[in-house]
Amino acid sequence: MDPSRAEILVRLLAKHQDELFRYVFALLPQEEDVKDALQETYIALCRKFDEYDADKPFLPWAYGFAFLEVLKQRERNQRGMRILSRELIEHLAQERMQQDDGLQARLRALDHCLEQLPAADRDLIERRYQGKTKAAELVEQLGVSRRTLFRDLERIRRRLFDCINARTTAEGIS
Repeated sequence: MDPSRAEILVRLLAKHQDELFRYVFALLPQEEDVKDALQETYIALCRKFDEYDADKPFLPWAYGFAFLEVLKQRERNQRGMRILSRELIEHLAQERMQQDDGLQARLRALDHCLEQLPAADRDLIERRYQGKTKAAELVEQLGVSRRTLFRDLERIRRRLFDCINARTTAEGIS
């Protein structure tokens, strides 16, 4: 692959890495399996990028490779993944692709809504979900009861939910 094509691929992957992660994570419930499938997806995209038609959207093309890697990961994985049939996985993959625009709009709305929160609420949400801080740790750090913590988190989640719905409804997205 020539260097200019390699640069284009790197830029596309950087731009769409979150979407690819969410797509694969919708089909594989174990985060470690998702990482493995994504790594193999990136390798396949590198090998086949010379065949990519730049006049067509990149993400659906990349989803095709990701789907194949999900199937391969399921074959390699013996931790109960075989419970779901191939037909169901195909159906889930198709549904996920069809919902991609709506999901992207909801993520943009979430970013906007997070910015609208008071600083203390935004900090709590970031610590709990982005920092993956356990509830017990937050109770200790904040000096509040477990009940108060969960009540506050529920209040903030409800506010975010309402804000996201209002914003996407205003944009005509359901």
